[in-house]
Amino acid sequence: MRIAVIGASGRSGRAAVTHALQAGHEVVAVVRTPAKAPEGPAVAQADARDSAALTAAISGADAVISCIGHVDGEHDATLLHDAADALLSAMAAADVRRLVAVSAAAAYVAGDDPLSRFVAKPLLERMLKGNNIDTRKMEDVIRASPTDWTLLRPSRLVPGDSDSDYRARIDQAVWWHYNTRFDTVGRAAVKALATPGWIDHAIFITG
Repeated sequence: MRIAVIGASGRSGRAAVTHALQAGHEVVAVVRTPAKAPEGPAVAQADARDSAALTAAISGADAVISCIGHVDGEHDATLLHDAADALLSAMAAADVRRLVAVSAAAAYVAGDDPLSRFVAKPLLERMLKGNNIDTRKMEDVIRASPTDWTLLRPSRLVPGDSDSDYRARIDQAVWWHYNTRFDTVGRAAVKALATPGWIDHAIFITG
């Protein structure tokens, strides 16, 4: 399978590239700055909001993994929504249907344990209100698209390696587990491409 990884220079993106290559896939790392691209895959340059550049970057791909996310210290209130709009236009133009997009559990309370639902998430909503609004708008756009989509909703992202024994639930939060390694996100994104039962669902992950 030929996989285009959008945002491949970030920590989740690098993990997705690594796991896709380990699984034997052909990978195109799509980055804004080629000098920051991970070693190994082919590299394509495109800004996340540039639909024309994204179309060229994903041309010939069988699937797209989008690892675009908010960066600490940068205040871009519409990044995820705008990037999703541009990517969906590019996928339509390039005739690519399969999409795995990294979202965030913090923006949702579906099936949360009591500590998350009544303590942690209300605090996070105040602290991350702009990011959460953007995340929900991104998901709305993707859900309304004709793509075969999967949305990954990791809990709080932390560094470190992971193994295959991470926790995942379909459309419901994972109880009593609050951290997810960037490596787990990349691992789960590649698994999603081989898991038809995850299509048209949000997958909460931790581990």
